[in-house]
Formats: sequence, structure tokens, C-alpha cells
Amino acid sequence: MFKIFDFLLTKDIIKSYVALVLVVICYEEAISQNLVPDSSFENNVFIPTNFSEISASKFWNKPSWGTSDLFCKCATKKKIFSLVNVPENLMGYQYSHSGICYAGLFAFSHGQYREYIQTPLSAPLKKDQYYRLTMHISLADYSRASVDQLGVCFLSNKVNYANSNVITNLNPIYAKIENEIGRDTAQWHQISIIYKSAGGESYLLIGSFEIKKIQKTKVKAPKTVKSRINQVSERDAYYYIDDVSLIEISNYFQIDSVINNNQIMLDTSSKSTTLILKNILFKSNEAILLPISYLELDIVVEFLNKNPQAKIKVVGHTDNSGSEKQNKILSEKRAKAVVSYFVIKNIDKNRITYKGFGSSKSIATNETIEGRQKNRRVEFTVIEK
Repeated sequence: MFKIFDFLLTKDIIKSYVALVLVVICYEEAISQNLVPDSSFENNVFIPTNFSEISASKFWNKPSWGTSDLFCKCATKKKIFSLVNVPENLMGYQYSHSGICYAGLFAFSHGQYREYIQTPLSAPLKKDQYYRLTMHISLADYSRASVDQLGVCFLSNKVNYANSNVITNLNPIYAKIENEIGRDTAQWHQISIIYKSAGGESYLLIGSFEIKKIQKTKVKAPKTVKSRINQVSERDAYYYIDDVSLIEISNYFQIDSVINNNQIMLDTSSKSTTLILKNILFKSNEAILLPISYLELDIVVEFLNKNPQAKIKVVGHTDNSGSEKQNKILSEKRAKAVVSYFVIKNIDKNRITYKGFGSSKSIATNETIEGRQKNRRVEFTVIEK
């Protein structure tokens, strides 16, 4: 949560200053409600002791015949033998991110096997409103592979694919999983998406739909692991999932205030304020935008269309992996790719400049996965003339 101090600047005031760097933060108000009724899988009607018992949850269920799982520490307390205990279970060893339970599913397994989980929302989504979905994931210890994304669907009605283990007729939004995060079995990591509602969606479905990249982890299950799947398959990617949150974003990008009221909200907690696009993602080591980036970029396009006098500077940054020369080249190419997207959307290229700084302007440590992820970013400055 960010502490925001409100300063409302009219366009005339902005013109009297050389440039203004907008703060663009995925900002949620403290009063926002999590629309996922059981975000940490704690509200259960019985103690799960075996696989395929996500039905123990009061809210979550499996929409296909795949055997999605629920893991709980409760079994140990009750001295019940359990294959799905927390922290030690038949898929690995992991404490809950919060509480005493979490869910688990195969993102990919032998053949085309997939698993999904589904829950009703506490209230229908509002038309044209932006929402931010976050969840924490951790690759199970005995997974022999990792994947590059998980899919999320917002649905008007509960679905049931009882005769299928792969759901193909929905239109998911993909939460990108970077290599380091997707392969980490020790820590929990947050992934997220931004969603603009069509209106009336009342169910959330999470699972594996299209997978573009599968990486082997070279992990072999111990002999003590009795799971037939783990012993037979060489391409199992099993993820623990916890703390799923869906929040209405009242000030997403804080661009609405600019468009509607000619006013801008500034963060004065730092000497300079920087607009950071959090969901602008590229192919690994390339300057090719991933489709998940388009939503945030389209919001910027909308801002530029409604403010035809505004000019922007796009800036690319990397972490410190690789040489500084290569990083600077890559960051500049990625900034240019963002500019190209705006031009394709009929924004005059003369309104946009770009630059790449490589890893020279880090905003977090490069010693952790989360820090490196924050450093791989795209920023832009809005200049009003």
C-alpha cells in the first residue's frame, strides 16, 4: 500500500513548469474490498487428507475432471494421516503464505493434463471498471518442469467441464511467470494481472490454458514419494497457490483524474515522481512485447488521445544480469518497442521520445528475485506544453 498525498495541479500550473513526471502506480484504496471470498483457502467444510479434495473448501471447486488439491495443516493437529499436509506433503515442502492452507494444481503434466480451480466472487464486477488480480505461487519441490504463465478467466456463470481435463473454449488473461519465479521452490512469489470488466462477471477461474514455454527443472522425486504421476512423468509443473486477491482499482494509473478533471495526483513522498508501467512484459532477452502488456499501454493511448498536447518520454530499464553494454542496448530496444506500439495506435511519433538506461538506474536490490523484477521496468514522463 502506498501513502499518497494529493496535490491537484491545473493544466495552467503544469505549463509553468518545464516538465511533470506523473506517478502511475497500481494504487488500491484502503477501503477496497477483496472480492475473492476465501482468498487463502481457510474456510473449509472438512479436513482434506488426500489429493483431489479442493471440494473441502466452502467456496473453491474444480471446474474440470482434473484433480485440483487443497493442502492444510489441520490434518497434523488432528493426528490424521494426510498426503496434503502443510508444510510437508507428497508434492514437496512449503509453508502457507498466510494462514494454514493453500491450493495446488498441475499447470502441465503427462500428455496434455491440466488442472483448474474456480470460485464465486462476493459481488459481480462493474462494467468498464478496472480490477487488479494478484496471487502468490510457489513451484512444488518435486516438479520436473516449470511454465511461463497461468491463465485467469472472469465468468458470468459457474462452468463445469466434467468430461474434460483441458479447457479450450474460454478466453483467459495470462499472468506472466518469469523464469526465476516460476522455478523457485523455496519462496512464494506474487503474480498479477489488470482486468477491465465487461460487467456482471461473478466467477473467477484460475488454471493452465496455453503454455508457450516449458522448462525442465532436473528435479527427481525421492523414492519415498508414492505419487505415480511424479514417478512416471518427466514434464510435471505443479504449483502451490495462496492469497488470491481481486481488488477494484479506483485510481488506476490515476489517469482518469487527468482525463476527466484536468487534474493530476502526485506522490510527494519522494523528490521525483516516476510513472512505472508494472505489466509491460517482453519475451526473455528480446524486445518483443507480450500481449499481456497491451491493456496498460492502451490506457496510456487513451490518455494521449484525450490530451493531444501532451508529449511523453519512454524510458527502459533492466536488472544487472549480463553486461552493462548489452543491457543498455536491450533497454533502449524495449523502450522503442513501446513507442512503436503507440505509433501503431495512431499516436504521432513526434510526441514521443525514448531512451534506455540499462541497469544504471536501479530502484531495488539486484540480489533478490523480487528486486531484479522491479528493476526490469518501463517508465514514462508526461510533458505538458
